[in-house]
Amino acid sequence: MKQLSLLSKDLRSNIFALLILICGWSTMPSCTGTKDLSVVNLSNLYNAGDRIYNPEFLVHHLSDTTSKLSILINNKLFLFSRQNNDRFSASFTIHYKLAESYESINMILDSGSVSFQVNEEDKNLRKVYDVTFRLKKKNEMLLIATVSDNQKHFEETYYVPVDNSSPDGRQNFSLSIKGETNSSFKNYINEDDSIKVVYQDPTVKKLYVRAYNRNFPLAPPPFSYDIRDEFNYLPDNTFTYEVNDTNFIPLKQYGFYHFQSDTTGKNGITIFVYPRSFPAVTSPDQMLECVRYLTTRREFDEMKSDQNKKEAMDKFWLNLGGNAERTKQLIKKYYTRIREANQYFSSYTEGWRTDRGMVYTIFGKPNSVYKSSNAESWIYGTPNNALSLNFFFTKVINPFTDNDYQLTREPLFEGSWMRAVDVWRQGRVYNDN
Repeated sequence: MKQLSLLSKDLRSNIFALLILICGWSTMPSCTGTKDLSVVNLSNLYNAGDRIYNPEFLVHHLSDTTSKLSILINNKLFLFSRQNNDRFSASFTIHYKLAESYESINMILDSGSVSFQVNEEDKNLRKVYDVTFRLKKKNEMLLIATVSDNQKHFEETYYVPVDNSSPDGRQNFSLSIKGETNSSFKNYINEDDSIKVVYQDPTVKKLYVRAYNRNFPLAPPPFSYDIRDEFNYLPDNTFTYEVNDTNFIPLKQYGFYHFQSDTTGKNGITIFVYPRSFPAVTSPDQMLECVRYLTTRREFDEMKSDQNKKEAMDKFWLNLGGNAERTKQLIKKYYTRIREANQYFSSYTEGWRTDRGMVYTIFGKPNSVYKSSNAESWIYGTPNNALSLNFFFTKVINPFTDNDYQLTREPLFEGSWMRAVDVWRQGRVYNDN
């Protein structure tokens, strides 16, 4: 499998793993006086149903010393009450702390809070709210943002990566899609969109674009021997982009496009072009690709060569489900996981095709997620239980995305994988929570 990697850390020597062994899993480690997020269960990161607000966040560096956090949130989730003028309104506050990292959240570089009033006429809108914060160093950091409903007295906390380590990093660019009012909160578009890219420095009027159209192989099972070729950075196409207020351009071909202000390095902003239905999969070809985790090679090849792929897919799922109603529920559950994997784990390829997406699709939502600056550990079961299943992922340094993680594969996962796949093939949802 090809890997967009510049550097991989030795998993066995990872500080995060050592901390686990020394301190054990707990919400507050007893062996240190500093609160450490890397030993706090953050499983709700991948379970939007556990949260109410689920805002989207976007960080854009305005200068070397100042950044803007934009929050896109649904106003109707706040509590509206009658005011003295007989009009209804809501109010909420964004509290923020800029910390060193997941491991050092008490090392605060900046903090503050901003309150917002929501009028009744904006109740049913998804609206963008901006908060400005200071940058005191050039580094990778963590912004801890808390959304607090001032009338409901309820709050939720979210964790937003901030990277000011390079003047050419992705947070120094902004992406706009034609027809939309605000900067895009997503790093992907579809083939019908036209986009505008702007660099932090307004004097930069030309960007250099590297286009990549690559077919990445599916993540291999967690017990297999994983061989990944180094990514070939030679682009499939290059062109220049003139920066101005009206220059919206289409990106018609699926793949990704890397915009740079300086081609001497690898940093820039990457825009991915996915099918219009993304993050859902809807076409027979897409839906067929997604069942490869459940099929034998022979089954998959036969369905792929069938002239009527939809009919072949229907037959496959009906054979698993046994009857129409059970099959319908099985399909719904499976492709919901595919869609959620795309939402959470997309990086250089669709999320369901990645290591984390593979595990999430087959095993479902993990009971515990422990996240550090460079790694994630997922536990299915109870922490410190020998019968629990523990997957360890290491962050890959990747100029195109900060969401690329590689699984530590082990032969001992084979039994658990085969049992989980067998449950699906018996017409039941594995870990149906």
